[in-house]
Amino acid sequence: MREGQVGLVDRWRTRIPSFRTFLERAQTDGRLAVYDLLPLVWTPRARDVVAAAVAFFQPKSLWPRPGNQARSWARDLAWQGLVPLPALDGEVAAEIRQYFQGVPCADPYRPQLGTFAWDQPASDETNMGYYAVQDILAAPHVMSLLNDPTLLDVAELYLGCKPVLDNIGCWWSYGDRPAAKGTQRYHRDWDSLKGFKLFIYLTDVGEEDGPHVFVRGSHRDPRLAVGQAQPDDVVHRVFGADKVATVTGAAGTRFIADTFGFHKGLLPGRGRRLMLTAQYNVNPSPHMPRRPWLPRDSHFDPDVNRLVMKRR
Repeated sequence: MREGQVGLVDRWRTRIPSFRTFLERAQTDGRLAVYDLLPLVWTPRARDVVAAAVAFFQPKSLWPRPGNQARSWARDLAWQGLVPLPALDGEVAAEIRQYFQGVPCADPYRPQLGTFAWDQPASDETNMGYYAVQDILAAPHVMSLLNDPTLLDVAELYLGCKPVLDNIGCWWSYGDRPAAKGTQRYHRDWDSLKGFKLFIYLTDVGEEDGPHVFVRGSHRDPRLAVGQAQPDDVVHRVFGADKVATVTGAAGTRFIADTFGFHKGLLPGRGRRLMLTAQYNVNPSPHMPRRPWLPRDSHFDPDVNRLVMKRR
């Protein structure tokens, strides 16, 4: 087997150690049945075909009129996998950051440690402090930012249907830690058949502040299509180090990426990085609460926001 190729058994075991486990998880949450099988649809062509079939049955805009900007971003996303967007106003980013500095967060890998203040991580081994999605959507400006009309046009062009706003996250990455963990290592996202993620820096991010790294074009390449994190040298050798893009910028920097492509957030060498993210998917992941909790708001599309906003 050539480097970069992965066997079917390894794909199956990405999430399913046994068929019994698969059935047990599916009975617990029906969304997990699709989620656990996603690594078996690994080639970009196969993913596109199945995603198009799913999109056919999903809600669509009655009179879509995407502008030239949305069309350009969608084309660049399809080809490169990573697209910079206009930055937020610095005052908006500062207001959102100030809100999160008053909300407790938690270590996703050590939930037993409980919550802690943004600048007082629970342990020297705590690499990240995550916020609950309910707290994220209560932040000023966030719902409007995630429902940006041009961004939703990009999503509908890219997916062939209205997107599902999904897997909303916001977290601090802490510097001066002994080793990278979780999403700080190269990985693909296997959350949906097709989608992309919005990233917004809420702090200034330089080379030493944990910038996002993306391998351009890897979202169109089936090599190393497995759920486990991969070492840097393997990813660079398979795809080429010249394809690696590192995103730095001031607070308010925004970009989108098809995160089926290899990516990671570097472990900060110093300080702390605050990042806001959301996915725009063709089918929902199991990463959101099972029932929406926000009251219906006529300013936001109920189809796009169906995982977070009540229909009535």
